[in-house]
Amino acid sequence: MDSIFTEAAELFNPGKWPKRPYCTDALEEGLKIRVFPSAIKRAYIQPNPPHLKTWMVHDVDREGAAFAWEDANLAPPSWTAINRANGHAHLAWGLNVPVLMEADDARQTPIRYLVAVEAAYRAALDADPGFSGLITKNPAHPRWNVLRGPKNGYELGELAEYVDLPRFIPKRKPEEVGLGRNVTLFEWLRRLAYRQIRHYKVEVRNFVLWQAHLDQRGLERNGDFRYPLDSKEVWHVAKSVARWTWHRFDIAESDARFRAIQAIRGQRGGVKGGMLGGRVGMESRWGNNEAKQVEAKLRAARGDSQRMIARDLGVSLATVVRWLRSAP
Repeated sequence: MDSIFTEAAELFNPGKWPKRPYCTDALEEGLKIRVFPSAIKRAYIQPNPPHLKTWMVHDVDREGAAFAWEDANLAPPSWTAINRANGHAHLAWGLNVPVLMEADDARQTPIRYLVAVEAAYRAALDADPGFSGLITKNPAHPRWNVLRGPKNGYELGELAEYVDLPRFIPKRKPEEVGLGRNVTLFEWLRRLAYRQIRHYKVEVRNFVLWQAHLDQRGLERNGDFRYPLDSKEVWHVAKSVARWTWHRFDIAESDARFRAIQAIRGQRGGVKGGMLGGRVGMESRWGNNEAKQVEAKLRAARGDSQRMIARDLGVSLATVVRWLRSAP
């Protein structure tokens, strides 16, 4: 068994794999954390270190899966671990430059790029959209038939050359599978945090409670995904958003921007209210849900989806659509 590491040593460069990965010989028995020399002897192993993406791994559940990349005209995988019994396989592409997954606003671009490449490869391979990539078939274990590719690592740009990338680049609503879930959750929590940071930083004055609050809200949002993230991944996203908003979000600037928007909307409302003017004119247009309607329009301006706004405000989607259509 000690020869396992020697035979595949070039795959296991320092920093490319976790120092204490999850591992197991039988998934139904659960995962254990072991030091790497012990974990490398197990049939399944965690490929990516915490907070980093060093391997892009896809699960193809069909006979002949090892050649799915060739059928789709993709870059050759760095390695492929094949189930000898049914031909199903995990195909992995190494990344020369790891992508930091615990990122703030300033570092979302490489994550989005990786999301797009991953989504494009998943579609081309017809791979399992629910595969999280937390655990993979260990390419150093004799249980699997392992094929080695010509390159241990690629630049993201190299991998992107093999696919039609533009249609997979996430816009407002990234694909809610694979890494797209991380981006979706990050964007949703970020917008939520902008609205709620004042209470926790000015009144509560407790960062631990702030991070715990975002983690709880993140877990709630994660439940909406068809294939939810692992709770540890949610925690890391919440931690990233909590730290950035606590240390770098400018509350005073946000308040000033909000007042400016309100002033402009008030001026427009006064003009459109005609002779009714003032409060009477506003009530005739807003009804008795003025606060919710203002919140809905501000959130729409920030980029929140209509469905998300309806859910958070406790009204129907049709109501939100009607409110936004009446926007000045």
